[in-house]
Amino acid sequence: MNIQMGKASFRRKRGKGRIAVLGVASAAVLAACGSSSSSTGTSAATTTSSASGAASGTPYVMHAIVSQTGLASFLGSREAKALQGLAALVNTQGGIDGHPLQIDIQDNQSSPATAVSYATSLISSNVPLIFNGSVVAVDASVDALATANGPFIYDLSPGTHPKPGSMVFSAGISTAFDAQSYLTFLKSKGITNIAAITSTDGSGVDGFKQLQTALAEPQFSSFKLLTHQTFDPTAVSVTSQMSVIKATNPQALIIWTTGTPLGVVLQAMSSLGMQNVPTVTTDGNAAYSELTHFASILPKTLYFPTGALYLPPSDITNAAVKAKVQAFDTAVQAAGGHPGDAWGLSWDPAQLLIGAIQKLGVKATAPQILNYMENLKNVPGVYGVYNTSTSNHRGLSTQDVYMTVWNGSSFTPVSGPGGTPSAG
Repeated sequence: MNIQMGKASFRRKRGKGRIAVLGVASAAVLAACGSSSSSTGTSAATTTSSASGAASGTPYVMHAIVSQTGLASFLGSREAKALQGLAALVNTQGGIDGHPLQIDIQDNQSSPATAVSYATSLISSNVPLIFNGSVVAVDASVDALATANGPFIYDLSPGTHPKPGSMVFSAGISTAFDAQSYLTFLKSKGITNIAAITSTDGSGVDGFKQLQTALAEPQFSSFKLLTHQTFDPTAVSVTSQMSVIKATNPQALIIWTTGTPLGVVLQAMSSLGMQNVPTVTTDGNAAYSELTHFASILPKTLYFPTGALYLPPSDITNAAVKAKVQAFDTAVQAAGGHPGDAWGLSWDPAQLLIGAIQKLGVKATAPQILNYMENLKNVPGVYGVYNTSTSNHRGLSTQDVYMTVWNGSSFTPVSGPGGTPSAG
């Protein structure tokens, strides 16, 4: 089916970086996907409404603070588009009990201080929920503002790890599961001598912490971390650090940083002739636009721990997840994008929270939303099947992680769940 993307309706308001989105004109893109987006979980998180026809009541506003500019803009700009698309779909199906869904998007400019400023203003207005993006340092700064009374905060960075019972949830695959999965995969390839280079920002610090934790587990005792190098994410060269790594002759390299700094590391690898070293990096870098931009300096083999949204639908055995991924793929491609984390990190959280408001009503409080979100059972999404609890504010597991490799134009799965060898 050929679907053309209509122009979304935007309205600038109250200062730089703030966009109020009442998704109407772009709704045709997603309407064709609605029939394949149903939930089979005991908590009915879905993007459908009990009302029929166009929504006409008072708008229900959800607030998002994402990185539309700055170092994390390759994530935040697409997260915003995904939120817009889902609002469009919901509004063609009657909104939320007749209330049009409006997404109020603010640009944190990839700055923790800017994010906190926006969040403080929203909290003073007693908003019940906030989508919080797009990288660890920015997300963590806003998380610190949450109290037992709210707001409910959905982090769009997988590198945050919410405390049990807190008002914070985290999107995507946990970086702890990433580390376990890529080590499982490397072990299956006979690789034991590895090196790592990580940025000194929140994403890099978390990535190395999860690697250390995983290496301490008995099943990974055969691994030897030859060297760990760090760099400031604003650095323009890391040749000296990469020279140290090259001297250790690693069988594989772990690069944990997100966005622009990855290019600095890849440039150093290329200049030192290290393109033949198998390389693993965060799925935050598994973005078509970023990888095609870096095409001339990419290593020969570049692996990513990813969720189901990176798999060909034909490879997804869970029918409900497959339907979600097919709908997601159709919508993103119709919007001119390439399916991946940059879109998915807000897609699943939005579907889950829309489902919460549809169930609880438009006057739902943050504690009510939290209670709903802590009791999701077998709810499918583009990352896998969600099962949450008071102690599990992500809902996914290592079984939702698949190792993929960039082949120059797309991602190819190379492992089974959790990085285990593929069945074929």
